Amino acid sequence: MLGNKYYKGDMIYITQVTRNVLSVLGIWPPYNRRRTTGEKVWKYFLITICNLLLCCVLIPGALYWLIEKRASVRARTMTLLVFGFVTCVKYGNLMFHEKDIRRCLKHIEEDYRFVTNAKARDTMIESAKIGIRLVTVCALFTYGGGVCFRLILPLSKGKIITAQNVTIRPLPSPANFIFFDVQVSPTYELTYAIQILSGVVTWSITTGLCGLAAVFVMHACGQLTILMNLMRNLVEEQWQENREVDRKLARMVEHQIRIRSFLQLVENTLQACVIEILGCTAIVCITGYFVIKEWENSNPAAMISYFGILTSMMVNLFIFCYTGEQLTTQAEKVARTSCVLEWYRLLDKKARAIVLVIIVSNLPTKITAGKIIDLSLKTYGDIVKTSLTYFNMLLKVAD
Repeated sequence: MLGNKYYKGDMIYITQVTRNVLSVLGIWPPYNRRRTTGEKVWKYFLITICNLLLCCVLIPGALYWLIEKRASVRARTMTLLVFGFVTCVKYGNLMFHEKDIRRCLKHIEEDYRFVTNAKARDTMIESAKIGIRLVTVCALFTYGGGVCFRLILPLSKGKIITAQNVTIRPLPSPANFIFFDVQVSPTYELTYAIQILSGVVTWSITTGLCGLAAVFVMHACGQLTILMNLMRNLVEEQWQENREVDRKLARMVEHQIRIRSFLQLVENTLQACVIEILGCTAIVCITGYFVIKEWENSNPAAMISYFGILTSMMVNLFIFCYTGEQLTTQAEKVARTSCVLEWYRLLDKKARAIVLVIIVSNLPTKITAGKIIDLSLKTYGDIVKTSLTYFNMLLKVAD
């Protein structure tokens, strides 16, 4: 087997966006070698900094929410707290499953390294391009929505002068610092910068998780396409030597088993998807409510900021569900292909072996979030309907 001499370049190409994002977070594993001592030190340094930045927003925000008495302000702060908590859980889950991420990447690298022909490689690259586009769209909306919320919204408020003639400069995230006054320079500027950096970490975690899902699932879709080609190639020639048929059949079965083992590994790795889906659903309900309220208050800057967050959440949910739908659709194509194979072209003993291939091909192939929620467009529709239901309920309760 000659293999693919360009496999290293292929891996760099298909993982470029996700790799850059997760490297900043310290959780991108070197899948083809062990980390050096310097790389381990740098990894734990990045993880420590990221966790500190997340805590610098989450803990003061929780104190602010506990001390604040106004219900409307507490409701706005609740959105940030839920988002911060969900982000911390996702980050912890990604760190916990770093070995699984490495195994998935190693599996993909082996697929590219030992691909047997240029047509199969092109199929894999074409499928990977869809994943690259998806993670790019996710990054644009996630970072764009975050910038609107943490930069445009605070700056649009301007300085607030209280009845006691005290000037208050707004922060990107509401916070209460018990031991020092955050409004005094340079404490205010330092806190502002820390909260912006915390936002970058938050957006990177969301983008990184979405990128892993897109890269892994779309790679599986490409492998399913190759499996269909192997099935057709098995029976395309009427007269074949038994040894040639055995070789093709063995390769097809091995490829089918390899795909299923990879999908099982991917599902275990992406358990944080269930946290993402539940958290985004809750945030969509609350954020949609604030969009309506800011419309009523004639505050276009705040309305645009909240709408940016709302759009970002909906796009992220759609990307997760879309990748799952693509996998299910491709698996159904494999099942149909296995059922219409021209098995009569083979000898009787060889044709019987096709039965097990057909049975395995017709087993349900899908990806789930935490083995709880199926990732599909139907699930996305259910999420939208659920969000609208709770949104209407929130409006009625508030009125």
